[in-house]
This record gives sequence, structure tokens and C-alpha cells, in this order.
Amino acid sequence: MKITPLDIYQREFAKKKIGGLDDTEVYGFLKKIGREYESLYTENKALKEQVDRLTAQMKDYLELEKTLKQTLISAQKASGDLKRSAEKESELMLKEAEMQGERIIEEARSEAESVSKDIRELKKQKRLLKIELKTILESYMSMLDEEPPISFRASPQPVDSNAVMSVPAQGN
Repeated sequence: MKITPLDIYQREFAKKKIGGLDDTEVYGFLKKIGREYESLYTENKALKEQVDRLTAQMKDYLELEKTLKQTLISAQKASGDLKRSAEKESELMLKEAEMQGERIIEEARSEAESVSKDIRELKKQKRLLKIELKTILESYMSMLDEEPPISFRASPQPVDSNAVMSVPAQGN
């Protein structure tokens, strides 16, 4: 039988007719109380150690939970930062590609305009050369069509077949 605190308070000892309380009954009760108290003390000490151990374990778990939450928040922030960075980088790359495309198009336009200008210049030179060549040819044709002036005409002279041309003799 376990002793409760109420049992201790309400316990009455038999009185001896002379001299007071029965010593064996008092000492027996005290031994019983001592054993119960020792058992409760040991159990209480074990429970306090268990509470301390569980409290420390709970603190560790709470600290781990706090660390995990901070890690999760950091990961979410890093993920968001990485996403924003990737978006900015892709926008920058897109703008650079657009600028490069515009530059290439502008260079092509400029080159096309230069080639077109060169073609116009070459066509102009071709027309001028044709006109010049035509003028020169017409000039030569006109010269061929004209008869030479009288002073330049060769008069027909009869050729004497008996005439011998004399060649001076050279000394031996």
C-alpha cells in the first residue's frame, strides 16, 4: 500500500497508557514512509532527468527547426534572386541580340547603298564611254567619208618601163 500525503497527516498513533506512543508502531510507520519517500525520490529524480533530457532534445529540435526554416527562407530568396538574375540576363542578351541585329541590318543597308551608288556610277561611266566612243567612231567615219584635199591627191604619172634606175657603183 502506497502512502499518500493525506495518510501521513491523518495518521494517529495508539497511546500507551503510560509513556505516550507505541514506539514500534511509530518506527514501523516511519520506515514505511522512508521506503515510499525513497521510491518517490528516486522516481522523481529519474523523471527530472528525463524532463531535462527531453527539454534539451526539444531545444535541439526547435533549433533544428529554426535552422531549417532559415535555410528554406534563404533557399527561397536565393531562388528568387537567381530567377530575377536569369530574367535580367536574358533581357540583356535579347537587347544585345536586337542591337547586333540592327547593326548588321544597318551595315547591310549601308553596303547595299554603297553598291547601288557604285552601280549607278559605273552605268554613268558606261554611258559616257559609249558617247565618247561613238563620237570618236563618228569622227573616224567622217574622216573616211571625206576625200582628201587636192594638194594631197597623187597625180597619175605614167610609168616608163624603159627607164632604168641607175644605182651608183661602188668601188671594189
